[in-house]
Amino acid sequence: MSAVIFALLLVATALGLERYSTAHSLDDVQGRLEVEDHLVEAGEPAVIHLVVRNSGPRWKMFLAAKLHLNKEFLPCAEHHITQDQAGLGHTVRFTTWLRPGQEADFSTALRLERRGRYVLEPMQVIGGDFLGLVEQSRTERGFHELIVPPRECALPELEEMLGGFLGELSVNRYLYEDPILTAGYRPYTSGDPMRSIAWKQSVRGQGLMVKKWDYTTEPRAVVLVHADTKDYDHPEPAELCYSMARTVCRRLEEKAVSYRFAANAAFDLLLNAALSGEEWRKPLETPQGYGPEHYRRVLEILGRATGQTALSCARFCAEYYHPQEQVSCIVVTTEPEEAVRAAVRPLPGIPLLVLTPEMAVETVQTGEAGA
Repeated sequence: MSAVIFALLLVATALGLERYSTAHSLDDVQGRLEVEDHLVEAGEPAVIHLVVRNSGPRWKMFLAAKLHLNKEFLPCAEHHITQDQAGLGHTVRFTTWLRPGQEADFSTALRLERRGRYVLEPMQVIGGDFLGLVEQSRTERGFHELIVPPRECALPELEEMLGGFLGELSVNRYLYEDPILTAGYRPYTSGDPMRSIAWKQSVRGQGLMVKKWDYTTEPRAVVLVHADTKDYDHPEPAELCYSMARTVCRRLEEKAVSYRFAANAAFDLLLNAALSGEEWRKPLETPQGYGPEHYRRVLEILGRATGQTALSCARFCAEYYHPQEQVSCIVVTTEPEEAVRAAVRPLPGIPLLVLTPEMAVETVQTGEAGA
């Protein structure tokens, strides 16, 4: 009789624990999604982390982190990943148990093959009873995205034209260290050459100061990108423009040429329209400069560009290039070259280079004819 009573008590205790653990499985549990770097190259792994933490005083015998991925995200490994039955994507799921104050960090690697901006769905945290029979879930708040810049454009003609353009720029700043050519001083920023630091000015307690050269001795440029996807079924010309623009900026970075960059493209997130009115329809731009951070910003702009222009080509060129600045200009566009030259009109002696997708078509046709 005592054995029966003990068994009944044991069953009642188990049922009580089952009910309690089911009702409170997500109490004091936090989950968050982390992206190691939101800017990722096409075809390269992008690592994301699913983090679950137990901040309460009790053990959590069953917890899971779950994330659904659209079909554009390609898993680099098959562990903890299942494909949707409809073929619309994949689901990442990790399970664990946690002691009080313990945190679990699960990582997975993804690949994206095409240029663009990709939004990750919110992460789900799942808890259950200590037997793992009943589950309840909660969707965590947060916004995460991955930006994939375009691949570079491998065109011999492009490299040749860039070489000629760079040869026309004014004398390289590194050849001039005469103080007579110094127009002033400014605070040191990332990407400035060490030899331009004004040490006498820096020791006066204002931090590192850099010589500000006369603009006539410093090569500068403006890079404008107008890629209009009029035919949404054939976005190749616009995509080629973005690839050419990346190659152009990479060459300017290699030559330490300070440049301002602007892309005639609206934001690709409708939420921005609700938050900032018409501000989202302005072209994307980055100020004059060069260096790793500057180039990274350019790559992000090229990745976010939608192929939908915010302004007409003529108005875009007029607002973002001013001939009186006497700055060299490179325009990458889907518009005819004659129309662009008529809109830009630099002063005599100022280099202007217009690059169009037709360059690639002519290169391919020339190669086929030679074969």
